[in-house]
Amino acid sequence: MDEDSLAPVIQEIKGALQDMDEEKLREELNKYLMYGINLREARNAIIRKYGGRPNTASIGTLDLKDLTGAENNFDVIVRCMGCSERMLKTQNGEKPLVIGLLADRTMIRRFSSWEGHMLEKGRTYVIHGASARPFRGEVEISLGPYATFEEPEEDPLADLDVGGLPRYGPLVQVKLKDIHHGMGNVEVVGKIIGMEEKTITANDSPKRIIDGMMADETKRLRFTCWSELPYNVGDVIRVKGAYVKDWRGIPQVNFDERAEIDLLEDVEIDIEGSRRLNAEDLQFAGATDVEVRGVLIEIREGSGLIFRCPVCNRALTSGTCAVHSEQEGVPDLRVKVVIDDGTGSLFAVLNTEITEELLCMDVPECVRKYGTTDGRELIEQLNKRLLGRTFVLRGNVIKDDFGSTMLPGSISEDEFPYMDEVKSILETMEGY
Repeated sequence: MDEDSLAPVIQEIKGALQDMDEEKLREELNKYLMYGINLREARNAIIRKYGGRPNTASIGTLDLKDLTGAENNFDVIVRCMGCSERMLKTQNGEKPLVIGLLADRTMIRRFSSWEGHMLEKGRTYVIHGASARPFRGEVEISLGPYATFEEPEEDPLADLDVGGLPRYGPLVQVKLKDIHHGMGNVEVVGKIIGMEEKTITANDSPKRIIDGMMADETKRLRFTCWSELPYNVGDVIRVKGAYVKDWRGIPQVNFDERAEIDLLEDVEIDIEGSRRLNAEDLQFAGATDVEVRGVLIEIREGSGLIFRCPVCNRALTSGTCAVHSEQEGVPDLRVKVVIDDGTGSLFAVLNTEITEELLCMDVPECVRKYGTTDGRELIEQLNKRLLGRTFVLRGNVIKDDFGSTMLPGSISEDEFPYMDEVKSILETMEGY
C-alpha cells in the first residue's frame, strides 16, 4: 500500500499513542500489511501493542455544519452533488483522486478520496467511517480505507433543496468586472457568448474541457469548465463555487464538478456595454475582448521602424539581441502609445498591421524610406497622424508587475458626436 493511503492511518495511531516516532510506526504498519493483515486490524494491533486503546466505534452521525476538521470515524447521511476522478502525481507515481460535493440539510461540503470511492450524483448515502480534515482553510470530508457506504431504503433527503444551503467557506457574489486572481468560492451570473470543447493534457493524460466566454453587464471574461456543461451559447447561468486563475494577467473563471451550475431561464442580461471599459477599471485586472475609447496623448520611445532578432523575435538594440548577441535584424513596425479616457491612462502597443494601416505604408516601404535615417522623421509622421486624436481600441489587456498593457487587434478613429458642433462654435468665436 502506498504512502498516501498509510498517512491518515499513521496519524490516527499517533493520536492514540503519544510520543511515538512516525518512521517507526510506518515500519511497523508495513510489517503487518506484508503478512496479509488488513489495515484496520493492523492499526488496532499496533495501538494495543504499545499500550493504547483502539477506539473502533463510530462517534455517531454528524451534520456537515458541525464538522471542525478534527473528527475521525463518524457517520453522515448525505446526497452526492457530483464527483469525478483525476490522476495526480505522488511520490510513488500516479494515483487516482476522487473529488466532489456532498450535501445534507445543514450545508454543502467538499469531499475527497484516494481509495476510488466514486459516488453517483443525485443519490443519497449513509457513509460510515468518514473523517474530516482542514484543506485550504476549509473543512473537507475524507473518505479513507475505513469508509463504507449504504443506500437507505427510504431516502431521508428526497425533498432536499440545495439552492438555499450554505456552502463550505464564505460564498462571494461578484460581478465579472470585480473578478481578480486568487479568488475562490465565488458566485457569478453570466451569459454564455461562446464556447468550444477542447482536449488538453493534464497530469500527462488527455482531459476534455469546455473553453468559453461569458459576459454580464460589466465585463466579458473567459471561462474553463472541467466537467460537463449541458448549456448552450445564449444561456444565462449561475455558477456557485468557481475559482479564478490568471493567464498573462487576465483573470479567468474556472469551475468543475464541485461547483453548482444552474440555468436561469427567466433572467435577461444586457451585455451591450460589457465590452467597453474605462482605463481606471483596467488598472487592477486584465481583460479579454475589451474596448477602450480615449485620446492618444503620447508616443513612447521604441516606436516606429524596429529590427527584431530572427531567433527569438526580441527587438534589437544597436543590432544586438539581449539573448542571442549580434544579429541581422528582421524589420518590423510598432507604436507604443498612451491613451487617456478621462478616468486614467492606459499603455498600448500597436502591432505591425495596425501601424501599417495608420501610416498607409507597409514595412518594406518604411525600410526604403526611413531605413537609413535615425527614425525621427518617421516618429514625426506618427505624431502628426495620431497625437490628440480620439481612438477606439479593441483587444486584450494583460497585466504584469509593470502595470496594464493593451494589445489591440483593431483601432479606429472616433470623434465625439458633438465635435462638429464644437468646431462650428470655435469658428464662430474666431470671428469676434
